[in-house]
Amino acid sequence: MRKSLLTTLLALAAATSSYAQDYKAVVKAIANDKPKEQTQLMILGSSHFGQEGFYKGFPKADLFSEQRQQEVAQLNKQLAKFNPDVIMIETTPEEQYSVDSLYTLYKTGKVELKDIPYGRAERFQFGYQLGKTLNHNRIHSADYYEAVSNRILTSGENFELYQADAAKFSGIGKAAEARFKEGNATLKEFLLFINDPTVLDFTYRVMFVNPARVKNGEFTNPPAQYVDTTYVNKQYIGAEYISIFHERDLKIYSNIVTTQLREKGKRILLIMGQRHAATLPKIFANDPAYKLVPVSAYVK
Repeated sequence: MRKSLLTTLLALAAATSSYAQDYKAVVKAIANDKPKEQTQLMILGSSHFGQEGFYKGFPKADLFSEQRQQEVAQLNKQLAKFNPDVIMIETTPEEQYSVDSLYTLYKTGKVELKDIPYGRAERFQFGYQLGKTLNHNRIHSADYYEAVSNRILTSGENFELYQADAAKFSGIGKAAEARFKEGNATLKEFLLFINDPTVLDFTYRVMFVNPARVKNGEFTNPPAQYVDTTYVNKQYIGAEYISIFHERDLKIYSNIVTTQLREKGKRILLIMGQRHAATLPKIFANDPAYKLVPVSAYVK
């Protein structure tokens, strides 16, 4: 009887060990189930240099000035070393026809950036210029457009916690821009600052972490075409706020990865507003098909 029981226990232990080994094998298989080659992605976060409010009254912030053009050229020379085979900018796929037409005119010398009303914009100064230098046939659109202000969240429990960090973030951003506008920082210094991992993490925390602490509030003047207040749960107003902006970035992510599949890109340069440069890396960090390349790896 004792021998039979011992045999049964040993058999059970062996089976249990086998099952455990099976689990480990599955975990190992999942860990190994990753693309052998990763697409390299560099995200250049930027201020919107083409907006009149950025440079009007601040001649030293004008990217068309001689000094700033020299700095643009230096920056593009360093970005070119990344050798992107796909360049993507903050325009929507619906705008691709216009992007193609204008880029072709620029590349063939039929139009100069100074001829374009918004020609100071980062999409032109970095995207178009780099594309021409690298002889790209096309500049690709990555954006999903939503005109929603981050000022729609104005009340709720714990709102003061969110507001305090938002005010701190705004102050840091304004001080950095002022330094650039006054000519006390080069273009490279300014862009390296707003693309610094610590600054990007702070941006993400302000926009996509802290608002979740705000509950039982409401939005102020949300644009009806982008925010359907019928389905906004005021109890979770902060989480609703996060979801509005995060949804846009998920759609931008979709535009990027589908463009990569179509174009078979191995090195992608994405030029977007700084907030997107804070959010998108968090999404791509969970995509094993991509490897993020920091701007500072090439811009020094």
